[in-house]
Amino acid sequence: MITHQDQIIQNLFKQVNGMEKIEVYDILLKIETMLRDFKSPIQYEEIKKQIENISIKTNISAVDSYGYCYLHDHCQYMKVYKIKTLLPNFLGGEYLYFITPWQLKLMEYTKDNLKDIFKGIHLQAVIDVFLEVNKVKSKNPVTGRLRLLELLDQIDPN
Repeated sequence: MITHQDQIIQNLFKQVNGMEKIEVYDILLKIETMLRDFKSPIQYEEIKKQIENISIKTNISAVDSYGYCYLHDHCQYMKVYKIKTLLPNFLGGEYLYFITPWQLKLMEYTKDNLKDIFKGIHLQAVIDVFLEVNKVKSKNPVTGRLRLLELLDQIDPN
């Protein structure tokens, strides 16, 4: 017979299904760190508020007077930002942009821009093959991450 605690652990593993182990370790460390600040019993609403406050402080910044941008996803080779304008989403109010460690200017997340930025470096062949086979904004249905970032996460920077 499975215990209540084991059921909770199974549910947690359903949430991290398909993720890399290092990402899960990072999440567990973040949870462990956050638990030090809260009293027992754990109150979900308090944790939710703290996560939202921390996320807003660290990941959102204003972009001119027409909107804001926030970190959507990242890997060691690039950071992808969503820029949210004052226009509704169905009118094109949300766009993806990216930066790399060697190009710190926000660039639109398009096939041509990705090819240009990675041209002449050791990742050029990987990017070219990926973009021939996949759409630039294709996502992993299990994790919800951009497939390109998952691919780049698997490449050792050294």
